[in-house]
Order: sequence, then C-alpha cells, then structure tokens
Amino acid sequence: MSSIFTCAQNSINVSLHQDFKLLVFGDQLGNRAGTLDLIARVKYEGKDHKLGYIVYGLEYEKALLADEYSRVGGFAGFTFMDIFNDYNLHVTPSLGAGYINRKQQNLFSWSAALQLDYYISNNIKLSVLNQITERTDLEMLYDDLKYRYSLFIGIEIKIFEFKKR
Repeated sequence: MSSIFTCAQNSINVSLHQDFKLLVFGDQLGNRAGTLDLIARVKYEGKDHKLGYIVYGLEYEKALLADEYSRVGGFAGFTFMDIFNDYNLHVTPSLGAGYINRKQQNLFSWSAALQLDYYISNNIKLSVLNQITERTDLEMLYDDLKYRYSLFIGIEIKIFEFKKR
C-alpha cells in the first residue's frame, strides 16, 4: 500500500499526549478518571534515509495528581518508516533523561519510549506513546523505586520544515 502523503521530514514538530489510563479509568492511588497527565514535546525529525530518520527533542510532562508531578527532559531515537509497507505508519524507539519535580525536589530520571505515529495529512499525525519512566519520586516518597509504564494518546503537528538543499 503506498502513501497518499509525502513526508520528507527535516522538520520541527510539536505534540501533545494524554495518559490514557488516567483519562479513562483513573488509578488505584485515588486519582479519578479524567485526571490530566499531559506530555508536550518539541521534536526535530532529521532527513529521510533508507530505513528512517533520527529524532531528538525536549519534553515536559505535567500531572495533576494529589501531589503535583512534573518532569522535564530530553530524548533521542530513530524513526523507522514504511512499516508493513505503509509509509504513513512510523515507529520510533527512543531513550530519554530528565528531572522529576515532586514536593519541591528535583530528581534525575531515565525513560524509554516506543512511539507509533500515523499520518492523517502531510502535517498531522495521530500518535500513541508507550513510555517506561524511572520514578525516582516514588523512591523519595515511599522508599520504593519503581519503573512505571504509561500509554499516552495524542496528536503531533509539523510546525516548520527546513528547505531542501
């Protein structure tokens, strides 16, 4: 299946993702359905190569939990194109590092993600972001270091494309 869109990367994108579980179900810690947990990202997508392209960027997460939670960091990865012979489907594994802020403490944290994107136009992608985060804030609060999985759903928009040489 060939694409109806042409996507020659070398661009700056912004995205916004919401934690699906907190939005729909809440959690076992007293956060009700509808709890906001948003990740905003600014991402550079490199030029296309045979298998895909390099990506890197910055992200900011804010969760309206009982004790406010925020995380700021950077990430880098590689996007694989033409998955299952569908150019509109892109898959990006990435690694990140940053700081969690909870109860006026800044705590270093690692993360890993697998993002699946599907182009719905030349400039807009629907996105699913699977993320595992080292929750050093839980170690500080409860003396129990955890790695938490989250599934985020969102949208990504190309805001700037560099001229081709």
